Amino acid sequence: MTYTEHEKVRAATWKARTATLPFAAKLPAGYVHQNGTTSATQHHYCLPAAYAEHSLLEAVREPALALFDELDIPWHAGVGDGPSNHLLSSQVQCVNAPMPMVHDPARVVRAFGDLLGIEEVLQVEPGRYLTFEYIGPTDYFGEVPDGQRVRGARCTSIDAAFLHRARDGAVELVLVEWKYTESYRLRRPDPAKDKVRERRYERAVADPEGPVRGDLLPFDLLLDEPVYQLVRQQLLAHALEQDHAEGADRVRVLHVLHPGNEEYQQSLHRPEQRALGRTVGEVWQRLLRRTDRFTSLDPRLFLDQEVTSREYLLRYAEDVIHDEVDLLEAFDLERADDLEDVLYADHEFDGNVLVTDEGVELFVGRDSIGWTYPFTATELRDLADEQALAEEMVTDVDVDEDELTCPRCGHSPLLRVMYGMPAGPPPPDVILGGCVVLPDPPRHGCPSCDWIGSPDDPPDRSRSAPGGAE
Repeated sequence: MTYTEHEKVRAATWKARTATLPFAAKLPAGYVHQNGTTSATQHHYCLPAAYAEHSLLEAVREPALALFDELDIPWHAGVGDGPSNHLLSSQVQCVNAPMPMVHDPARVVRAFGDLLGIEEVLQVEPGRYLTFEYIGPTDYFGEVPDGQRVRGARCTSIDAAFLHRARDGAVELVLVEWKYTESYRLRRPDPAKDKVRERRYERAVADPEGPVRGDLLPFDLLLDEPVYQLVRQQLLAHALEQDHAEGADRVRVLHVLHPGNEEYQQSLHRPEQRALGRTVGEVWQRLLRRTDRFTSLDPRLFLDQEVTSREYLLRYAEDVIHDEVDLLEAFDLERADDLEDVLYADHEFDGNVLVTDEGVELFVGRDSIGWTYPFTATELRDLADEQALAEEMVTDVDVDEDELTCPRCGHSPLLRVMYGMPAGPPPPDVILGGCVVLPDPPRHGCPSCDWIGSPDDPPDRSRSAPGGAE
């Protein structure tokens, strides 16, 4: 299965199971093309046109629509004045991910701080720390002869942009180009359009001080996508840097692309291009004159609710668990009861695990915590790590069983209670607590009278282990 096919399945699954969509939005629908026509084929990864806005996550929907309207940004293959109804739209994903950063610089730092060495996030536009479809202050390449530039159309646009002061003191403008499931076929020659492109960009490509090496490929072979787009964006970044646009000392392109999108990387259809590298990424590194002005980024970085949101996580993460069937598949289990063994083996979580129709609960001492569906396998693993640490801390401060006395019969020492069905004979230093783990489970037991509970409980609040006398 290709990356795109995988994402179609995942998007269709989200659409069918999420509680954030109305029922009518879950119906299959035809794709609404850029020209407004709708395909006859019905797709589970498309929303009905009337619900296209729901492709935007609920938390960002209204502010994103308002911002695009304010800046006169058209939506790619948009329905009406809103976004595409295709759930694999890269523009929609780009808005869903960094939209919370527009007014929250802390999220910019959380996402990019270590990668870019951010000291302080600056406003890239009045009142905004991040913006969309950035085109810069000037038409550097004569792309719009009538002067009516539109962000996101008819000229080189960057999906998003932000400004920061780096730790080395330089002010850096970052141009974010976002790819999702894109891949490209062999370009058909178009002499008229190619002549226009040559007039606009060939001089900048041939410039020995420019950002792109024009001596490795003939100019017409730079017009094949995705190389053509990479060239134009790097030319724009260089022009912006030379112009100190937005007060920037340097300008960098940040290219977001999932490493699993091999179809994008293999979008090389000429032997001259493949002679420079095996992938688009390798070819582009050869063509760049300054590789420090281009940075690649794995979009899984945004699967962090402190960067984006939990809603984004549940929409785009690859390991979302909606029910017990997903749970078994995600952890490669035959039975849900085996989850406790996996969490112990992988995360040293030595507490009890309860799988219910609502989710998974982890017990440490007298406390429990868990996730209700949907959640991600990563979230459950992280929780197991946290609880294993908590269990270790509790063990460090707990009184040793040898020092505890049974409140019912006075016997000492007490033993630890073990829940579940042991694979073999139980260890001699435990008491079996049964297979049903109740909330607030007892952790100690008496081998003399079969009492189990907390040593601090009065005898009338205690109970007996299964099979013991009361």
